[in-house]
Amino acid sequence: MFGNDQTLRHLPFFEEVAAHEEHEGAWRAATAGLVTLRLVDQWIEEGADVAASDAWSVRAVLNAIDQMDEGSPVPSILKSVVAAMHHSASADVHDVMPRLMAYGRTLEYEAKWTLAVDVYDAVIAHTHPIEESESATAAHLRRGICLRTLGSFQQATEAFAAAGTIAGQAGDMMGVLRARIGDAKIAVARGNLPRAEALLDETISQAGELQISMVQSEALHDRAVVAGLRGRHDLAVELAYEALRDCSSQIDRDRILNDLGTAFHMLGLRSVARDAFLVLSATAQEQYMRWAATLSLMAIAAEDGSQPMFDQYRVQLKASELPPKLQTEYYVRLGRAYHQLAHEDLGQIALAKAIQLGEHYGYFGLLFEAEDAISASSAHPALPAEMSPMISGIADEVRNMRIAALTLT
Repeated sequence: MFGNDQTLRHLPFFEEVAAHEEHEGAWRAATAGLVTLRLVDQWIEEGADVAASDAWSVRAVLNAIDQMDEGSPVPSILKSVVAAMHHSASADVHDVMPRLMAYGRTLEYEAKWTLAVDVYDAVIAHTHPIEESESATAAHLRRGICLRTLGSFQQATEAFAAAGTIAGQAGDMMGVLRARIGDAKIAVARGNLPRAEALLDETISQAGELQISMVQSEALHDRAVVAGLRGRHDLAVELAYEALRDCSSQIDRDRILNDLGTAFHMLGLRSVARDAFLVLSATAQEQYMRWAATLSLMAIAAEDGSQPMFDQYRVQLKASELPPKLQTEYYVRLGRAYHQLAHEDLGQIALAKAIQLGEHYGYFGLLFEAEDAISASSAHPALPAEMSPMISGIADEVRNMRIAALTLT
C-alpha cells in the first residue's frame, strides 16, 4: 500500500495537469484520471462507503469524467472503475484492477507512458503477488514495457525480473517467457545482440515445445528484428512473416508489419516497404506505431528524392512529442535524409543531435548508427535485392494489405 499522504501519490498525473491549460483536452483527461485514481486509493483504504452513489467525491469524479473530450474510450473505462467500486460491497480490489489495467493500456495507445506507469504502479501496490500472480505479472510486464519505451532501462529490467519471478513461482510459463522477451528487447536497445539472440532462440524453442503460439510469435518477431540488425534482411522478412501468421492482436500485427516493412526497406524494395508503412500510418492502433511508420515514410521520401513529401513527414514528426527512442531515431534518419537531399550541413547537425540523445539515453545501437553516418560524406539507399519466390510472395501479400487498408479509409 501507499503511505497516508495522498498528495505524494500519482505525481505524473499532477505534472500532466500542470503542463496544460484548463481549456485543453489533455488537462481534462489528466484531471479525470487523477481524481479517479485518488478515489480508488481512498476506497481501498477507507472502505466501500467511499463509493456510495450520493458521496460528494463520487459526484466530483463523475463530473470530471464527463468533462473529457468525446471520441476516446477513456471516459467509459473510468466510469466502469467508479461503477465497480460502487457495486462492490466489501471494497474488493479484484473488481477494479482489470479496469485499471485497461486504463493503463489505453494510456499506452495514446503515448502517455509515464501516466501508464503510474497506473500500473497502483495495480501492483494493491495486488498480492502470490494470490493474484496473474494480475501482478501482467502489471509488471506492462510497466517494464513502458519504462523501456521511456528509456529507463534499469527500472525496466527490474520490472521484467519481478514479472519473471512472480510467474515462475506460480508456474506460469507464459509469463516467464514474456519476461524473457522483455529482457531481450532491452539487450537489443543496448546493442547487445548476442544476448538478445540467445534469449530469443531459447524462448522460441520453449514456446514451441509448450505450444504457446502467441508467445512464439512474439519471440519470432523480435528475432526478426535482431536478424535485421545483423544485416540478414531476407531472414528478417521470413521470420517476421512467420510471426505475423500467429500474432494474437492488432497491436502485435502492427508492430510486426512495421518491422517487416523495415526489412523490405533494407533490402532496397522501397515500394513494398512503402506499402507496409502506408498501411500502418492509416490503421495502426497505437500512436507509437503511427509515428514509427511516418518516420520510415520520411526516410523513403528522401531516398526517392522527393523533397515535398520529405518535408511533409519531417514537419509532422517535428511537431510530435516523440518518446526518447523514436526521437533519437528521428535525428539519425533526418541526418541521413538531409545528406541524400544534398543538405550536408543540416545532416551533420541532425546526426550530432542523434549522438547526444543516444549517449544520454543509452541507445547504443542508434548511437553507433549516428556515428557511422556522421563520418560518411553521403548516404546511398540500398540497391534492390533479387527476390526469392518466398520473398516475392510475401511482398504480394503486403501490397494486397495496402490496397485493402486504403480502400477502407
